[in-house]
Amino acid sequence: METVIEEDTAVTASSPRRRARIIAGSVLVAGLLAVSACSAGQITQTSSQVAAVTGAEASAGPAGSDDTTVALRDLVVAYDGIEGYAAGANAPLVVRLFNQTGQAISLTGVTTPGVDATGNPAVKAASVLLVDPKKATPTGGASEEAASASPGATASPAAEKPAGESSFQVTIPAAGYALLVPGEGPYLLLNKLSAELVNGGSIPVTFTFSDGGTVTVQVPVGLPVTPAPRSPMDIHGEE
Repeated sequence: METVIEEDTAVTASSPRRRARIIAGSVLVAGLLAVSACSAGQITQTSSQVAAVTGAEASAGPAGSDDTTVALRDLVVAYDGIEGYAAGANAPLVVRLFNQTGQAISLTGVTTPGVDATGNPAVKAASVLLVDPKKATPTGGASEEAASASPGATASPAAEKPAGESSFQVTIPAAGYALLVPGEGPYLLLNKLSAELVNGGSIPVTFTFSDGGTVTVQVPVGLPVTPAPRSPMDIHGEE
């Protein structure tokens, strides 16, 4: 009997230690699972984040209908330095169009009304041209060099307007998109601005589509893609 009692006592004495080890191990596993779950959540959240954009957004649809057929996203006038664009200069637009229907839709016209949403006078362009750098002899009679000139450069006397088409049709595939971005293919160009267009400013632009949709968007001047170079004075002042 004494032997049995001693064995029971030994088991009883070791049980708290075993329970403590089991509990500690469980807490450690739970902690690791919690950390793993948090990391996964952070990765998922980060992967779904989208960088903020500075461009204008709008939607268009047939007149008299509440349906949205084309979404316009991140519309800007391409940045051209700290001074912006002078009167008479040409300014490229960055335009992204998304077709939200099962039928192809075309962008058939782009104009600048010369007034803002409140009816006040605004900067306008003599015309809006579709420039395609791949075309050797674009409609308009200007040389290809004119199309590749710097965005803010005024037209030379030999080419009164840049190479481009004032009458055009840009197809947006069904459930697809069309990107009109300078340097990446065809793009829209504001030809001969009526007044200067400075950084922080904007210009109203009207877009017309083949399904009867039309929308006027206040398009801002975009931000620089890279930071402006620092002057020696700025660097010296921080030392």
